[in-house]
Amino acid sequence: MNNRYSKVAIAFHWVIAALIVSNFVLASMAEDAPKAIAGSYMASHKALGISILALSVLRLFWRFGHKPPPLPASISGWQAALGKAVHWLFYFLMIAVPVTGWLMASAHPKAPPVEFFGLFDATLPVGKDEGLAGIGHEGHEILTKPLFLLIILHVLAALKHQFIDRLPFIQRILR
Repeated sequence: MNNRYSKVAIAFHWVIAALIVSNFVLASMAEDAPKAIAGSYMASHKALGISILALSVLRLFWRFGHKPPPLPASISGWQAALGKAVHWLFYFLMIAVPVTGWLMASAHPKAPPVEFFGLFDATLPVGKDEGLAGIGHEGHEILTKPLFLLIILHVLAALKHQFIDRLPFIQRILR
């Protein structure tokens, strides 16, 4: 029995993780930057957000067709259930956070078009509407916080299982 994720699942995991961390950094850097530089950071933030969305949807479809490896037998039922719930919450947030940001950027009356790394216009076909942009903004702000917290808890749980429980958790997602 294989106790590791597939190479495709591992690639999705690490690429999406790196993009999410990059987007947190870009958004943080944009907050304190001069307007012209902040705009450049946010253009990259938006393009990476669309990338995260696309890869997360693909990852979700991959997941439906490919079961994750079984958990070690010593994992209690409540821990297994919590782990499963956390993974599904990750899928939800990895899709909802970019969608709300994309909506905000597309609907904001003063925002420039959403470009995908300068290759094409990726603005959603919604009208310029401050109310709709506000809904997107609030959703983006509200959902980003639990995503950040979930990432921290996810890493801490993996480290706990690996080094305190001495279970091969980290090896399951490395190759």
